[in-house]
Amino acid sequence: MHHTATTTDPRPARCLTVLLAAALWLSLPAATAQDGPPDTPPELPPVEAPPELPGGRKQALEREIAKLRNDHAPARAKAEATIVGFGRGAIPALLDASTSVHEGQRDSLVNCLARLADLRDRQLVDEQLDSERVVLRRFAARSAGLFGLEPQVARLPPLLTDEDEGVAREAALALVRCGRPEGLPLAATLYSGPDKERVLEVLPGIIGKGRHEPLAQRLKLDPRREQEEPAVAAAERQATVELLAAIGDDAARALLVTALDDKHNVVQRKAIDALRDLLENQGPLQASSIFQQIREVERLKALWQERSRG
Repeated sequence: MHHTATTTDPRPARCLTVLLAAALWLSLPAATAQDGPPDTPPELPPVEAPPELPGGRKQALEREIAKLRNDHAPARAKAEATIVGFGRGAIPALLDASTSVHEGQRDSLVNCLARLADLRDRQLVDEQLDSERVVLRRFAARSAGLFGLEPQVARLPPLLTDEDEGVAREAALALVRCGRPEGLPLAATLYSGPDKERVLEVLPGIIGKGRHEPLAQRLKLDPRREQEEPAVAAAERQATVELLAAIGDDAARALLVTALDDKHNVVQRKAIDALRDLLENQGPLQASSIFQQIREVERLKALWQERSRG
């Protein structure tokens, strides 16, 4: 983006605005590995094996589990609801079915297991975090986030690079749910896709927790990537801006101010619209020229500078 010359050099004001944003960002406490959800249970129930289902119920359960291979998502959802109705006694059969390679059934098995398992099953979750089975690693990662037990949460970061994308997704969402910043980069990517609602579900766990450092890193321009894959790099920064807008806390706002200087027009426009919403409760900028967009950038910087001083 090329800015037109003016009689007054705006660069000192821009630098001051960025410095104010950085000062606010640095003044916020960084998230730590010990941060966790506020509702982490102070006392844990005894570990308890699932109850055994009677023979007739077992057969009925097996029929419902077979229905999870249906390629029609609503049909699988109906079967999931029925399976959950069997209670924790369905867990052993679901574990046995976890060798499935049918992707729809895999997702449904994870959904059922995560809905049925509770803190009495925490040892099972411990054991499956490094399972050879994809379904069980996905289940364990999701359950670790739901349980919020620090020893389990601490084992999630390595799963962000799991060879299975589903395991990495569950680990990222679980970490964000538990206020851990390591999951934020992947959460930004997921937010721009079909998993947006799941990201929104876990975001309350990260709001107000630290400075969101991984997202700050994603906003920085990488000269090498700008030469080799500029479109991909810009798309990542755009996704980051969109996630920051959804987070919306002080740290997110400070980072969005820095994104106002992004050289990519769309990324800059996303940052403008996010700050208009967060700072003024205004809708997207209705501007038809790049000059109007530049003026809006300067206006928002001045507004941020004024509020930061106040």
